[in-house]
Amino acid sequence: MFCFDFKDKSLIPPIFGTDNADYLERLCPVLERENIYPSGVVRLRDAAFCEERGIVYLSLSAEHTALLENEDYRRLQHRFGMDGDVIRSGLAAFPTYMAVEHGRKVLLFDKTDGGDRMLDEFLSGLAERFFDGKRKPESLRFYEVAPLNAAYRAKIGDGQTVSSDVARYGICVACCDMAPTLRNFNRLRNLQRQPMPLTGEQERIVSSLVTQPDNVRFPNVEMRVRIPAKRKGQGMNI
Repeated sequence: MFCFDFKDKSLIPPIFGTDNADYLERLCPVLERENIYPSGVVRLRDAAFCEERGIVYLSLSAEHTALLENEDYRRLQHRFGMDGDVIRSGLAAFPTYMAVEHGRKVLLFDKTDGGDRMLDEFLSGLAERFFDGKRKPESLRFYEVAPLNAAYRAKIGDGQTVSSDVARYGICVACCDMAPTLRNFNRLRNLQRQPMPLTGEQERIVSSLVTQPDNVRFPNVEMRVRIPAKRKGQGMNI
C-alpha cells in the first residue's frame, strides 16, 4: 500500500468502475514527471493486521519494525508473514527486492540464490572490516522494496548501486548499528546466511569485549604521546 501526496489533485489518474489493470501504467509516468515519491509504504498483510487491531495505517505504530515488537503480530506471523516462497517462485504481483542502505550508497539484491550469495559476500566484507577503526556510516538499513515500474524491475541486477530514492519505496525491516561493539558485531554476523569463521584478530577482539558491557566500543586507537624537546639543564619525567 503506497500513499502519494499530490499538490494538484487533477494530476491523479482516474479510477474507473470497471477495469483498472493498467492503472500503474497510467500512474508511473505522472509520478516520474512530477518527481513524486511515496509519503508512506505499508505491506498489505501488515495493513490487514492493523485493521484488525485498530492501528492507524502509515502511523509510527504501523511501521514494520514496530509491529515486530507486537506480541500478537509475532504470534500470527503465519498469517501476516512475508510470503517469501511466493516471491521466490515468481508468483507475486509485486516481487520485492532487498535494498541495503549503507551511508549514501544503496545496493539492490533480488530474492534468488545468486542475490542471497552476493548479499552474504557484502555483509561478510563489512564484518571483516568492522573493527578496523576507520570511519563508517552510523547504521546499516535493510528495506523490502517493490518498485512500481515493471520496466525498471526487469533491469535489476544483484548488488548494483542504485539511486537512494529506491529506499523511499521500501519498508525498513532491519537496522544494524555500526558502532564497533560486540553486540553490533554479532547482530551483523547473524544477518548473514553463512557467517565466515572469525579471524585470529577478530577472536582476540571478541575475547577482549566479551567480559565488557554491551555498549563498550572497541578502542582501536593508537595512543601517541608527544614528548617535548629536552632543553639544556632540564630533566623530564614521563
